[in-house]
Amino acid sequence: MKDELFNINYKRLALWWLPTFRRKSVTLHYVWCLIFPLETLYIEFMKRRKQNLIKMNFNYQKFSMERRLNDAFDPIDRRIEIVNAVQYEGVYLYTEAENDDFFSKTQWLYGDEKPLYLRTEAELHSEYDFIVRIPATSINMHQLRAEIDFYKLISKRYNIEIIQ
Repeated sequence: MKDELFNINYKRLALWWLPTFRRKSVTLHYVWCLIFPLETLYIEFMKRRKQNLIKMNFNYQKFSMERRLNDAFDPIDRRIEIVNAVQYEGVYLYTEAENDDFFSKTQWLYGDEKPLYLRTEAELHSEYDFIVRIPATSINMHQLRAEIDFYKLISKRYNIEIIQ
């Protein structure tokens, strides 16, 4: 019902608006040549409308974005997946405030000269919020990045990994 609003046959409309005594083949072809640019704009509008309706069906959520990327870039095998970036929980044995000035609770396994760290500060947090894994096919990376950037939240960072 709502698509009926946009179904316009311009040639029939031009025929209806012509007086009956002017409806000759030469006149009709002339009027149709005049409305050809309007029909071209209408076709372009309908293409853009279809693209916008497709874009409105998806959002920033993981499953929605993954479905959109698979529809656009890998519709048959659907191998594109979005995974969370690796983030470790920090293991605190003690805090700096618990350490005394007189008695140090810091103990190294092999002496003070070669400390052994569980994880560094950089390893606790990932640089990215999520990772997009794509198959090793001929996917246009610029289009893929544009599609991801359109749907993702502005504050989120991502990385694209190619899987074999």
